[in-house]
Amino acid sequence: MKKGTIWRVTALAMVALAGNWGHPAVSLAMSPAEQAARLRQRQQVNSNNVSLKAEPSPEFGTLEATAKIAEGAGFLGIVGIKLGMPAKKAVDALEAYNAGFKPMPNTLYEYEAMPGVVMTPELVAPNPAGPNASAGDYFNLFVTYAPNEAFVWGIVRNIGFGREDSRPTVENTLAGVRKKYGSESTKQPNRLVWIYDAQGQQVTGAKADDIYSKCSQTWTVSSGGESGGGNRPNAKHQLSNSMFDQQLKQGYYYGTGGYGSPGGMCHSHSVLDVYYLHATPAGSSADLMTSMTMGAFNRQLEASGVTASHAYLMTAADKLNAKRGEEESKRGGVKF
Repeated sequence: MKKGTIWRVTALAMVALAGNWGHPAVSLAMSPAEQAARLRQRQQVNSNNVSLKAEPSPEFGTLEATAKIAEGAGFLGIVGIKLGMPAKKAVDALEAYNAGFKPMPNTLYEYEAMPGVVMTPELVAPNPAGPNASAGDYFNLFVTYAPNEAFVWGIVRNIGFGREDSRPTVENTLAGVRKKYGSESTKQPNRLVWIYDAQGQQVTGAKADDIYSKCSQTWTVSSGGESGGGNRPNAKHQLSNSMFDQQLKQGYYYGTGGYGSPGGMCHSHSVLDVYYLHATPAGSSADLMTSMTMGAFNRQLEASGVTASHAYLMTAADKLNAKRGEEESKRGGVKF
């Protein structure tokens, strides 16, 4: 079995990285009082100018808080799949949109510190028309994982528009997107972005531009497909050393030095991101779509789930380290 390593203070815990979205009956996470104490110790004054990490508190980063955030996430969705849905309901909604979709779980290797605990960060639903089809949809559903209940925090829909003679125009396609979601918060080359605060209110103008410029690196989930976690799964649909593993071991902001974000903005917003490619056929004036990727994400739900799972793993690793230390003491250690 493949193994990885977690360093915790000065102790060493060897971990083995397996699959479904179940969670254990017993939680090793900190109590609400311990979480609040850690938050007070580590966080500075909550100001828009202070960089805040994703830390456990009664409102964030615990099992209960994550479930509560999921309850309010459903204002944003794609083809009937809403953010915050339990994974089973999301799969039902996807199959109601097209019964040809057969979502498959991608899982993490089992960690030695948490035997029997299966972590499933995403469900992948390939194009029913097959891997070589140039037209159709491909979905990724990103979900919170153990010890949290599995709630959808991200939906990615990749659309291929097939042959040139069947492609829609850019103008009509973007008009349809705006008809459903309203005017975008900010615009980038070939990209439209909608940003919402924790209360579901849309953020616009210079503030939206500032959030996107500061948080796009933190929002590291790829555009979907097989490598949604940063690498491809093996034949058993297991991800090794993926972006999900890195966040699980190092915290939500692992890819940005762990410094957090101004006012916690990168873990307190929801985002709809539409990226498209287009081309004008030779001899034509029509600007046609070739492909489009739509991603709806509740970054608060994502970060809360990651934070709860991170605390859970660190607690389990500490217990494993302590047990090994006791066993080594009994053996008397190395003799010189």
